[in-house]
Amino acid sequence: MVVLADAAAQVWFFGRVDADVFAAWGQVIGAAGTLLAVIVAIWIAVRDGRYRDAERRDNEAMHARLVSGARASNPPSLTISYSNYGSCPVTSVRVVDVAGRFGETRSTGWSIGGSAEPYVLGAIAPGQTVTTPPISVTWPEGQDVDETAALYYPTIVFFDTNGRWWERRGHDQPRRLLSSPAAVSRLPTGNGS
Repeated sequence: MVVLADAAAQVWFFGRVDADVFAAWGQVIGAAGTLLAVIVAIWIAVRDGRYRDAERRDNEAMHARLVSGARASNPPSLTISYSNYGSCPVTSVRVVDVAGRFGETRSTGWSIGGSAEPYVLGAIAPGQTVTTPPISVTWPEGQDVDETAALYYPTIVFFDTNGRWWERRGHDQPRRLLSSPAAVSRLPTGNGS
């Protein structure tokens, strides 16, 4: 028994050690364990916060995903219809861009009534559809493009009932705009629906 007590009082790389030194090492190990526990707790809190933020953003975008566009008529009188499948209206709906693609060829511009400025469609009530006036899409000169077979990617911006601005390109997921878009100088002369 005496041999065990003597062996416990010695650490091979320190030589003879007092009980106070053993207690100090115990406190150092305890502090390191506490620090590790704090680091793990902070990591879990940050990870859970990111999950909560992602879920909140997904919930915010739920209604914006219910506003969808589809080709209503083919070129040369290309029109696009937007439907609101949600239970709340969306307002300040405006077409801000229309991009076309035919194979590797990309469109070079677009216009409604001769102007490429954003075009306000107005509001879309729940279950309603609005349609743009005819859209002209320009293609690079010398390219053979079948405009009817081309793919079109319109981009709209709109305001939801919770006070958030959204941008949606084609059927991509909506993207929340953190600031109001630029003022529109050209209002519609009539709804194309």
